[in-house]
Amino acid sequence: MSSGKQKMKTSKKVVGPQIEKLLEMPVTARLVLGECRMEIDEILRLGQGSMLVLETQVEDNMKLYINDEEIAKAKSVTIGDKLGAQIMEISSTEKRLKDLTDLE
Repeated sequence: MSSGKQKMKTSKKVVGPQIEKLLEMPVTARLVLGECRMEIDEILRLGQGSMLVLETQVEDNMKLYINDEEIAKAKSVTIGDKLGAQIMEISSTEKRLKDLTDLE
């Protein structure tokens, strides 16, 4: 854990002080299990105990979005008594930075 923090501190020094604030900017992370299409009348009939059938297959990876940009695919894992995700595929650092900052 401390080596990761040390690596991040080193990265900040390498890229320069102008990007330090960007690296500390909070973002929204969203892990999507799956999706389904529904008609409005189906949504209005939803109640406790209702079940949704997702287009996702059991063996499919979930999608990880950061600020609405898909950056990775992950599988669900349990960590103690918590639900977590293990990254299986991830876009390059350069692509993630470009997607998150809208830089060309």
